[in-house]
Amino acid sequence: MDKQKRQDIIIRICCVIAALVLWMYIRSSEDPVTTSVIKYVPVKILNEDTLADRDIVLIPNQDFYINLTVKAPASTIKDLDKKEFTLVADLQGYALTPGENKVQVKVKEAIPGVSVVNSDGLLMKVDVDTLADKYVNVTSGIVGEVAEGYYNDDSVISPNSVKISGPQRYLDQVVGAVAQVDITNASTDIDKNCKVSLVDSDEREITGLSIYPEYVQVKIQVKKGKYLGINVQTTGTAVPGVTIVSTEAAPKSIEVAGASEIIDNIKSINTEPINISNITESTTVDANLIMPEGVHSVNNEKTVKVKITVKKFSEKTLSIPIDYTNLGEKLTLENSTPTLKLVITGE
Repeated sequence: MDKQKRQDIIIRICCVIAALVLWMYIRSSEDPVTTSVIKYVPVKILNEDTLADRDIVLIPNQDFYINLTVKAPASTIKDLDKKEFTLVADLQGYALTPGENKVQVKVKEAIPGVSVVNSDGLLMKVDVDTLADKYVNVTSGIVGEVAEGYYNDDSVISPNSVKISGPQRYLDQVVGAVAQVDITNASTDIDKNCKVSLVDSDEREITGLSIYPEYVQVKIQVKKGKYLGINVQTTGTAVPGVTIVSTEAAPKSIEVAGASEIIDNIKSINTEPINISNITESTTVDANLIMPEGVHSVNNEKTVKVKITVKKFSEKTLSIPIDYTNLGEKLTLENSTPTLKLVITGE
């Protein structure tokens, strides 16, 4: 190859290099490489389930995100979305303790043409607590009112306690569990599976804990109501000279509830017999009510006041002078009784 040809090749190579440099210059001038911060990029937690083996647990409802410093051409950065980044924090292998801990965040998948400047120093706070559990009793939360003329008994819940587990700080706030049951316009017995919720001392709901079982069976008897008169019963005999004029209950009637087939066949509610053998004055006594089986008082009345009115009779002996009249002529009255003893009784 002669000298002239070598010079031509060198010139061509230089032209190519010059053209490449010029292209890069023009490109960098029109779309320069810049650095930007992408805020609130979500982080996926890996191996959270391994925490339970160490008796710790993540505090629920935490927002896991981090800010990324990236470098890329301006046109690329302009169109970047934080959802395009895949960031992960693997909790396995960390000696986490209750409270706030810092864990490393890694970029799992890179975006072509984009470099993460701070990829080696990405740290994120995670809040953990001791994993604990306990049992709490379940009560029913009644919503609404049964149909008019009906009444609901106390609820029967099965099971009547549930096991809850989760962060100790949440567990300490729980004072009970509630199963809400709607009885609006009910006229027959209620039997429902109701979801259990947890409440604190102010009856505010507490979330973020596991509940087992999540549902309990709630049974409530719905009974028909009816007003019935009080029938006062007595035993014994009034003492001589005393007459029982009346026995009157106060109140005269009460509202009771029970199964329809029972309530419909009851005309009145009896009192336990009141012994009148020793009653000599008008008085008021307490008398226990005898409730038929399957019937109860709506207002929990167990006794009534009974007013007993009496009349007392006394006896009096009167000496009445006898006036003899119309004695015949020539007759003389001998051995006559001058007075008559008259015994009278009355109030």
